[in-house]
Amino acid sequence: MVEHPKSNGLHDPLHVRGIIDLAVWQRIQDNFSSLTGVGLRTFDTEGKPITTPSGEPRLCGEVFKDLRAKDGFCGPCLPTFLGGRKVVDKNLSFTCPSWLHTFVAPLQASGYVFGYFLIGPVILVMRKPKEQYAQIAEEAGVELEEFWSALLELKVMSLQQAQSMVELVKDVGDYIMMLAYENRKVKREAMLSDSPKLRKLLEALMDVALQVSEADIGSIMFVDEKEKDVLTIRASRGLPEDVVKNTRVRLGDGISGLAAKERVALLIDEQHSDNRISSHLNRRYIKSSMVIPIKMDSRTVGIMNLGALGTSEVRFDADNLKVMNRLIDLATLAFRE
Repeated sequence: MVEHPKSNGLHDPLHVRGIIDLAVWQRIQDNFSSLTGVGLRTFDTEGKPITTPSGEPRLCGEVFKDLRAKDGFCGPCLPTFLGGRKVVDKNLSFTCPSWLHTFVAPLQASGYVFGYFLIGPVILVMRKPKEQYAQIAEEAGVELEEFWSALLELKVMSLQQAQSMVELVKDVGDYIMMLAYENRKVKREAMLSDSPKLRKLLEALMDVALQVSEADIGSIMFVDEKEKDVLTIRASRGLPEDVVKNTRVRLGDGISGLAAKERVALLIDEQHSDNRISSHLNRRYIKSSMVIPIKMDSRTVGIMNLGALGTSEVRFDADNLKVMNRLIDLATLAFRE
C-alpha cells in the first residue's frame, strides 16, 4: 500500500523541495504543457503548490479573474484530500462545475507518496452544444461568449488519451523522485534494461507521440542488451505482431539504423530525395514519416518511428519533428542519473 511519509518528516514541503530538483521538474511541467496544450500543477501532500502552474487555461486564469467569484462558483481546484471540494472518481479525475476534467496522479518513490500532479483541465470525448453552457456562464457571472471562446481553447480527448498522458508524466516524475529519494546513482545501462518499468514508460510515450503527432502507426526501438549494435522494437502501435517480434536493425542499416548511427532525425515523404534512404522507401502505404533518435549524452539508445498512411490527411513537417524531439527530451529525463 502506498503511504504518505510520516515519522521521517518527508511530508514537509521544505523537505520535498530539498530532494527534488524543482528547476528540472518545472521544466518538465512547462515542456509537457507546451507540447500537449494541457495544464500541469504539482502539490505536496498538504495541498500546497511546490511549483508554478504550467499552461493555466485562459478560462481559469482570465475569464474567472475575480477570485471571490471563482471561489464561490467552483472553489479551490483541488481534490478533498488536498483541501479542496472535488471528489476523485474511479478514473482518478474530478469534474468542475464547467464539466471539465482534471486528472490526479501521485508523485511517489519507495512506497511513499510525496505529492500529487494535477493534469488538466480537459474536455472528455466532446464539447456540449454552446447553449448548454449558458446556465454555467450565468452562475459564474461571466458572459456566455467569453466563456465559450475560452472553452474552445481547451483540449478535447478520449479517456484513453488523457490516461496515456497522465501515465507518461507520472512515470517520468516517479523516476526522478526515486533517484532523488534513494540518493544513489543508477547506471544508465540498468535503466535501459528490459524492465517492466521501462516497458510501461515506452508504452505511454508511444501513445502520447501518436496522439500529439496524429500519426497512424509507430514504434520505439531500443539498443539490444546483448548486441549493442542492434535495435529491436520495445513498443509499437499499428504494426503486425510478427514484425514487432522479428525486427532487428543494425546501426547504419536501413532508415532507422542510419538515423541511429548518425544521430540525426529524418523527415520522409514522397518528395524526399535523399539517396541514402531512397532504396529503403518500399512501404508505399506510408506517405509521410518521422524517424527520430532517442539520445543520451554522446550516444543513441533508441529510435522513434512515426508514420501517416496514404489515407490520412496528415503530412509531417519540420514543426512536427521539433515537437517530437521535445517529447523525447521530456521522456529521457526518466533515464538519467
